[in-house]
Amino acid sequence: MPIGGRILDSAVHRYRLTWRSIGESPLSPEWVAMLAETGFDPAPGDAADLAILDLRGQSVAALPRDLPGSQDAGLLLCDPEMLDHLAPLPVGLTHALVTPFSEAAARLQLSLIHAAMADQALPTQDLHARIASFAEAGEGPLHAMLIGLRRMPAVNATYGIAVGDAALEAMEQRLVRQANRLSGGTALTLRLSGGDFLIAYSMAEERLGWQVMAERMLRHVSEPLDVAGHRLRLTARAALALARDDESPVSLLDRLSAGLANARESAAEPVRWADRQSDHAPQSGYRLEQDIVQAIERDEITVLFQPQFAVETGRIVGAEALARWHHPQYGEIGAGTLFAIADKADFTRSLSRHIRHRAMGHAAGWTGGLSGLRLSLNVTAEDLGEKGFAKRELAMIEQCGFHAKRLTLEMTEQALVPDFKRAAARFAALREAGVKIAVDDFGTGYSSLLYLKRLPLDYLKLDHAMTRDIGGAEADRIIVRSIIAMAKALNLKVIAEGVESDAQLAALREEGCDYFQGFLRGKAMEAGAFAEFATAALSCSGER
Repeated sequence: MPIGGRILDSAVHRYRLTWRSIGESPLSPEWVAMLAETGFDPAPGDAADLAILDLRGQSVAALPRDLPGSQDAGLLLCDPEMLDHLAPLPVGLTHALVTPFSEAAARLQLSLIHAAMADQALPTQDLHARIASFAEAGEGPLHAMLIGLRRMPAVNATYGIAVGDAALEAMEQRLVRQANRLSGGTALTLRLSGGDFLIAYSMAEERLGWQVMAERMLRHVSEPLDVAGHRLRLTARAALALARDDESPVSLLDRLSAGLANARESAAEPVRWADRQSDHAPQSGYRLEQDIVQAIERDEITVLFQPQFAVETGRIVGAEALARWHHPQYGEIGAGTLFAIADKADFTRSLSRHIRHRAMGHAAGWTGGLSGLRLSLNVTAEDLGEKGFAKRELAMIEQCGFHAKRLTLEMTEQALVPDFKRAAARFAALREAGVKIAVDDFGTGYSSLLYLKRLPLDYLKLDHAMTRDIGGAEADRIIVRSIIAMAKALNLKVIAEGVESDAQLAALREEGCDYFQGFLRGKAMEAGAFAEFATAALSCSGER
């Protein structure tokens, strides 16, 4: 039974991902076989989860007009000259494989794409009826939120199905309480299949308020959960939507499911909007665009530090700096929303520099054993595109009194790919001064050997989606094993994000991962709390 671009398998009530070929060149039988082996079925119509465009050996004139939409996935097969000419990739082409590549590289790319697309269960008719009734009885547009818990397969495997079921029941009660508290008791909270929960509320259209509410709900999810004598720590991702006029519950849930799949791919943006408007910043956030310019002066932008550890020894080795906005009206706003609003206000570069300056200022004051810890900071595409970026960055490092050799700058694949030459030149100048360079969120974007070979890099950071089920899912483990082996061949150290269980850590250790960060050992914390945490951790390891 086809629904959109996916096929419903009635035997297990789950969706199977589909693919279609675009352009004039049909896919070879070898590619069709690889797609089948990695879990993709041919699409029954024009709609598909993954569109594949083979332009190898062709000119840019062969680029078709019917590229997939901005919310779809598109894989481009091309020669290096084609990628250089197209950079950045057109909307609708989200991944690229550049010749020459081996069959193993192609299989790895398809596996990465498949792993990033979460299957969603088919909702029941009773669920549809409850949503429809709730929407009809409400005053104002229906705001909906789909929350998806992570780590549930690992919980079931480690503690048993009974503990997993009890954890879901306890989490449902927690979400009901918090949703009612935040909405004044008028929210609808429903548990769907697995670890997915729907929260709905009718109110005057307020995208910003709904996004802030979602971020608060996710913080409540991450608080420790005591179940059957076990203390569990769960995290979640969320997709948001405003129901459209006369939209059916099926359509609304389908949009939310697609949005949740996108949210699960991102470590930095756990809340995503399931529509074709801004994927991050609420439309009603125009006031925040004004507020953010003054937020730095009001000292509302703070920096948190998430500790990083050596996989083999467990020793704390550094921290990644993350931004939070403590807004006087809306409360705490996470980094994803913060930077999306800054982008709309054309304030991204100033905000990014402020965060790095403040983080290095804190880290420069670390004394004793803490003075040897590394600091990881994020840079944006806007930063890298600024003329004189490397020179100004080195001047800021010196001004803060921080040692360049203790600094790592991280940048996502998507921001690096559009201009290899400029990125390589500016990173080379920074590395000459001792700064290390890392690729962040690897596995969610191009995942291409091309830029890994061309750019002067030191670290590769596995996105949380790559480590999520490594302790229990053999397919995920094979992917991670391949990525780590590739990194080692290129003389890169590997950092795993989002490590939340002993099983994940043990698997990463067996596969040769170098460093990790995640809730298993330490969440993001303010500067003072981090200094105390790091001091205690170093004392336990016999360091001062």
